[in-house]
Amino acid sequence: MKKNAQCTIMAQGFGQMKRLLGFAAVLIFSAGIFAATLKDAQDRLSAIEEFKSGILSSSPSGFFSDEEMDALNLLYQVLEGDEYTVNSLNGEMQFSIGEYSLVETKWPTEIQAFFFGGKISYERSVDIMYSDAMEKKYVPEPQMTEYQRRDYEYYINDYETRIRSGEKFFYAELTFKLTHWHGASEYRFEPAALKIYKNSKRPRAIITIDETQSKDFFTFAEEKEFRTEKQIERNSARIKKLLKDENKNASTEKAKKKDIIFTEQKGRRSFYVSAETSTDNIDFSNTDFASYKLDNMYGTLTLGLGKFIFAGISAGIDLPSLNENVPVYSFGGIFGLNLNLGTHIRPYGQTSVYARTDDHVVFKTGAGIDFKLGKFMLNLEYSYNWSNNVNASVKDEETEKFGSYTAGIGLTW
Repeated sequence: MKKNAQCTIMAQGFGQMKRLLGFAAVLIFSAGIFAATLKDAQDRLSAIEEFKSGILSSSPSGFFSDEEMDALNLLYQVLEGDEYTVNSLNGEMQFSIGEYSLVETKWPTEIQAFFFGGKISYERSVDIMYSDAMEKKYVPEPQMTEYQRRDYEYYINDYETRIRSGEKFFYAELTFKLTHWHGASEYRFEPAALKIYKNSKRPRAIITIDETQSKDFFTFAEEKEFRTEKQIERNSARIKKLLKDENKNASTEKAKKKDIIFTEQKGRRSFYVSAETSTDNIDFSNTDFASYKLDNMYGTLTLGLGKFIFAGISAGIDLPSLNENVPVYSFGGIFGLNLNLGTHIRPYGQTSVYARTDDHVVFKTGAGIDFKLGKFMLNLEYSYNWSNNVNASVKDEETEKFGSYTAGIGLTW
């Protein structure tokens, strides 16, 4: 009789085990077919707890066997393999939009949500700039044409009316992942990205914020340890490897960000025309720039030699000499170093030597900066100069030393 009762209990246990494994198979098969939602995350967490409870109810030892642990790990893989989406359209997130600020040209917003029975709280403040909402550059009001001003006022009033009427013209969407952690029912909540959508004819993201650094932890259910010491050690080793990989990836990303200024790094390649004046001719208290005297005009070509080095040639004419009917020309070589800071700014340092047709040799050393707009370039430069007369018939002429400013315009590639 007692033996029959034990057989019945074992049969029920195997039946329950078979049912749970069947349920797990369905869960695994369905994963990834449809976009995962917050409800999917909750259902999968509940399924994992139900699976654990079912196994433990028929386990005489109160611990999982390695085979049962393998089955549970499959469920963890399903849970961790998806990225879950939650948004404010269905009330899963609270998304409040303040009134439009004419001064700051933005709609301030507040996002708040509580997940998994309040175990995880999520709060963010995001500004929807006018340029984001309109998906085009904002023109400051003083610079607006009459047409642009009418357009601006119309859309502000239109959007404000829609928002205040309760229309979900803008909505927030958060994507996140879950990872089983150290505890038996402990999980890591890993936000991936927060997006603000403009819900017009076709919803499209107008703001995307990286949230990968905002991790949190929670315990989904009452902690009941069911793992053997070896199983716990294997899980700890898994997390240790996961953290190591994440740190490695973070270091790689940090290095990429650090090297972003070198992404398009190359030696200075340009052709430009510039005007030079000595520092003696500059009085910064005088805003009548037309009165400043120009000394030289140059045409300069530079070519990159690797990532940071450039060399070039330059030819110029001494402007005051034109009034004496004996034009003085200069021809020189340039060698320098440059650094590309992003796509628009390129500082450089250079030295150059010029031979002039009035028997002078001019040595220059200085620094400058290029402002790049596509292929178009503006240039500003300061140099310190040493000028020597190399004519043997001229004796005891002292080396002339002076500073000079140069401004140029040209092309770069």
